[in-house]
Amino acid sequence: MAKATTTLAQALDRAKAREPIAPTCQRIDVQLRASMSLATNTLARQAALKAAKAKLQAQGLRPSAISHRELVTRAEAYLAEHREELIADAKEIVERWQAEGVFGKRGGIHFTRRASLRNNDQPKAR
Repeated sequence: MAKATTTLAQALDRAKAREPIAPTCQRIDVQLRASMSLATNTLARQAALKAAKAKLQAQGLRPSAISHRELVTRAEAYLAEHREELIADAKEIVERWQAEGVFGKRGGIHFTRRASLRNNDQPKAR
């Protein structure tokens, strides 16, 4: 208990002195890995959904005529069959995004419109 009080007292002293408290590198690293993993999984799922829609169109069906639930089911099946290649493609994209600074100036987790303007010098179309 005394150790926690000392830490709290030190934090209060820093706050009074207006010293910035830097986040730990380990916490930033964990956040970065989590956000990159989430981005990779999202891109892989989007690619699977796009492939499922393309497969339906190749069969002569309109994806808009099929329920979203059915599309997602087909996309999940496609993802299960082609997981390795979809994840590999998504990882390449996420690594390129990290190099471009999409995940923040320290490789953090936030994407801002300002960062995209700095990197590309043009606003992105929505």
